[in-house]
Amino acid sequence: MNAGGPDPLRVLVTGAAGYLGSHVHRALLAAGHQVVAIDALLETVHGPNPVVPENVSRIDIRDQGALEPLLGEVDAVCHLATAVPLPQVRGAIEPVRADPSNPASPQDVPHSRRASADGLRGREDSAHGAGPCVRGPVGAGRAATDRPGAEGMRWAALYAAHNDVGTAVLLAAMEREGVRRLVLGSSVAVYGEGRYRGVRSGPFYPGLRRRGDLDRGLFDHRAPRSGEVLTWEPMGEDAPLRPRSAYAASKVAQEQYALAWVANTGGQAAVLRYHNLYGDPVADGRRVRSAESGVVARFRAELAAGRPPRVFEDGGQVRDFVHVRDAALATVAAVERPVPGFVPLNIASGRPLTLWEVASTMAKAVDGPSPVVTGQCRVTDIRHVVAHPERARHALDFTAPTTPAKGLADYARRGTGPR
Repeated sequence: MNAGGPDPLRVLVTGAAGYLGSHVHRALLAAGHQVVAIDALLETVHGPNPVVPENVSRIDIRDQGALEPLLGEVDAVCHLATAVPLPQVRGAIEPVRADPSNPASPQDVPHSRRASADGLRGREDSAHGAGPCVRGPVGAGRAATDRPGAEGMRWAALYAAHNDVGTAVLLAAMEREGVRRLVLGSSVAVYGEGRYRGVRSGPFYPGLRRRGDLDRGLFDHRAPRSGEVLTWEPMGEDAPLRPRSAYAASKVAQEQYALAWVANTGGQAAVLRYHNLYGDPVADGRRVRSAESGVVARFRAELAAGRPPRVFEDGGQVRDFVHVRDAALATVAAVERPVPGFVPLNIASGRPLTLWEVASTMAKAVDGPSPVVTGQCRVTDIRHVVAHPERARHALDFTAPTTPAKGLADYARRGTGPR
């Protein structure tokens, strides 16, 4: 440890072999901390017969008997274990097999209106919504409305079995063992839709968009009475939580368990609402499927195949994209800096982009084909979600060092190389 730095801590990291968890594991060790690293190594995330990484123990956090002995000498818990949406492995496991005792689980422009002129930038989102596609590609008929994406409530029992139950077992064990510091990995998905404002009204936290508007290619939210097109604005951590997917609902449940744990134990919980993560996994020879999910990974895969990246709706959806290594730095900062009580924090780059801008940046970086706007959408898709990063800056002294423009271009090049 460098002189003048924080005292070394002994930290239990759950999900330590995962996409973000493996980066956090390495970052904590580099900062001089001792790490007790565990991971259930779910087949849907790590593939069949996964290799257990060095210095990681294969433990399911729902196994109370295996978990409790690890907490005896721990200063803090960094809880990153989660079952996540993995569209590329849909069908690998039938949801009817969900069982809390079974560790297996499954798992888009040109421009955007913006209300605030205060110079703040917004964020990104990985769980866009759920439900059937209601509008197919531009120029296509109703028969061509298929769109990859969410599964509605199909995997709800599996998310509950791992995310809800696992968090409840962990927090109960922490209470019994006297561990009072928690860093919980949450998601921007808990917000659902973002915050909006009209010219003479607002703020609005709208619900689902009108199907008739979507069928006509009108993607922006409108004021309920006047029909005025609403503009997005950044929102803080006190915004209402309105999940649009089963995965997002399970992340809200995790936060609520943590809030109750704080109330009952007097503990400290930093809840990190990661915005859309991108970047390569730790280079240790393993395949981590969650690193291949999300819109940025899909754009890179399409470019690698020589195809134009497909951007849904009109491409004007606004998100914040934060590099996975930056998210790991924020997580280490949360471990090192205790917060008072229950404190949710937006972890984001602070530089919002439209999905069209993301696809264009990546395509230009590899001299690939220009993006194609498909016009496809779902009723439950989220139009914009942009949040303030200021609380994390003050609480953690965290500002993401990687700009999306550079990070996304580098990520595209590493995946495809110049064409």
